[in-house]
Amino acid sequence: MTNILKLIPIIKKFVPSAFVFLFGVGALYLADLTIAASGDDESIALWATLKSFMMIASTFALFGINQLLVREPKAMHLLTRIGIINILYVSLILGIAGAYFNLIPSILVGIVAIAGFSFSNLAFQWLRSNLQVTTAYLANGSWRVLFLLGILLFFLDDKVDIDTILIGSFIVSSFIIAWLIIQNHPKKELISLHDDIQSIKDIYLIGSSYFLAAISLSIATHGENLVVHQIGTANDVAQYFRASVVFLFPGMILNQYLATVIGLAVREQEARVLKNIRRYLWKGLAGLLLMWPILIASGYMLEVLVYDEISTPIILAALLALASSVRLLYILPSSFIGVVASRHILFNTSVIYLICAFLLPLLSILFHFLGLAVVISVALANLISWSLRCAVGAGLVYRRLATVTLENK
Repeated sequence: MTNILKLIPIIKKFVPSAFVFLFGVGALYLADLTIAASGDDESIALWATLKSFMMIASTFALFGINQLLVREPKAMHLLTRIGIINILYVSLILGIAGAYFNLIPSILVGIVAIAGFSFSNLAFQWLRSNLQVTTAYLANGSWRVLFLLGILLFFLDDKVDIDTILIGSFIVSSFIIAWLIIQNHPKKELISLHDDIQSIKDIYLIGSSYFLAAISLSIATHGENLVVHQIGTANDVAQYFRASVVFLFPGMILNQYLATVIGLAVREQEARVLKNIRRYLWKGLAGLLLMWPILIASGYMLEVLVYDEISTPIILAALLALASSVRLLYILPSSFIGVVASRHILFNTSVIYLICAFLLPLLSILFHFLGLAVVISVALANLISWSLRCAVGAGLVYRRLATVTLENK
């Protein structure tokens, strides 16, 4: 009973941010479900490819600057100014490139999608680094809610295309985000574990390590649809996206929230986090192992409710659900690497992660060449890539545990 009472202040602290987070990410998830259930193969393939391209391209636009806002809060004003300039230039370049390679409908869609998503992410980290977690999720989720409303009001009646709805969502969201930032200036001196940012050169030098880590994570998280798009057909993209919505995305929703909460916990109370890892490690691993069949069963139930049929092969469902569990396990390593790791360790780890990410397309092509279906090939390659990434990160956390233990003796 005493342990439960101790949890009450913690629960009260995180309930508002959790609610706002779930409202925003849940809106995008419902939009995914609506498109997957109501759209034809071409519409689903368009959204799956555009969404993946937007999220991967935004990593180039941010170039790790969003992560530096958390690591280097004292340099917030310089980081924000350079981040905005970088977003504008990169969105223009990649918008043109995306249209040229037929990954997006037009240059305008590419520019607005990349810039809008990047600005949203930059604002999220700005507010988060100022310890305004609930407001940060409100800013980051505004375009998602607007996008869902647009899909429900216009897409289902074939009045407006998905890309037009997305553009409108980002434009309206930008005004909401600007208002939230104006209303939430920093209220106190922030904790800074590092003071390495003194110039623009420092931003790009240090940001490059975060960029490598972020681009590898972005490819690993969103690259599957682009790979399916390149080696398969619109029908393959639609099948993979439909299966991902019910077997992969639910675990990723929990992943996104826990990553933010644990990242802040590591920055503020690393010793306490390490103590809990020692105490609950095996129970946590057992829980993740149990989650795998639960995700599979829940996915098939959701598939029947949304699609009115069971259409996903069991092997694809099992691979996606297992990948979702591995991604949850990766939250701890990513939190320590992003907040505590030295520049040298961060850079070396990012290079290894980038190699793991590029195994996704290479292994996908190899498995497909050996006779596996496109969707199975990509799902299996993605699981292997994530497993390797998680193993490397777990090794770093283990070394951190040993180091802190020695320091405390």
